[in-house]
Amino acid sequence: MRRLVLVLLVAGCRYVGGGLDGARPGPDPLPFAEDAMREEQQRDDARRADAFTLTEPAGVSGLPSVVGCADGTREGFRDLGSWPDIAGCSGGWSVPGLLDDDARAPRCGRGSGNSSDNPAGAGCSVSDLCAEGWHACRGGADVARSSLSRCESAVGADERLFFVALQGASPLGLCSDDATATNDLHGCGRGIGEADGVGCDPLDRRMGFAECLRTRGIWMCGGSVEAWQEAATVVKTSPFLGGVLCCRDP
Repeated sequence: MRRLVLVLLVAGCRYVGGGLDGARPGPDPLPFAEDAMREEQQRDDARRADAFTLTEPAGVSGLPSVVGCADGTREGFRDLGSWPDIAGCSGGWSVPGLLDDDARAPRCGRGSGNSSDNPAGAGCSVSDLCAEGWHACRGGADVARSSLSRCESAVGADERLFFVALQGASPLGLCSDDATATNDLHGCGRGIGEADGVGCDPLDRRMGFAECLRTRGIWMCGGSVEAWQEAATVVKTSPFLGGVLCCRDP
């Protein structure tokens, strides 16, 4: 009986603390924490992507020369009386970038726009979204000249639209007229992207590589190795989620 009690006591004391010799190490908590954080980030990204609605309010229709958009419908700054000289024009384009000569000139006869027969903008540049007598707004100064409210009220409170200007920035986020300053996309909008910095005033919204990625291929800003070159690489494959700011020619 005494031997049995001794055996039971020994068996009951076999727990070995983590700091004792011969202890079997438990699993390292750090990789599990990193995996959990990564999975949560992926779920968050998925939730944000799923939040995009592809049912958008109808644009204001009229003569292209009046509404400012090549397809005759304006989706941003929709009140023509309040904003006669600036328009948000939804649609796509396939000629990459915003800053070089290929982007700053129409390439498909202005035959693009979300209400056109070419809503994805095949063969078009970003400038093809603007009507004759209008041009893709050339940065913050052009937007301030064309809109008394700057970016305010460009997009309704519950809408998810982004309208880009032909504007890049330095790696520090300071908007610049330098064609080699290609960091991020800058413009007016709401619901997608992030708030822009004071270095790009009056433009109030920006999209970087990560923000483009969350649109599930609608805004495409190159690969991760081009994360400082969004303004040089961007194409837009769909008429949804906005397009470009168009300013009336002086």
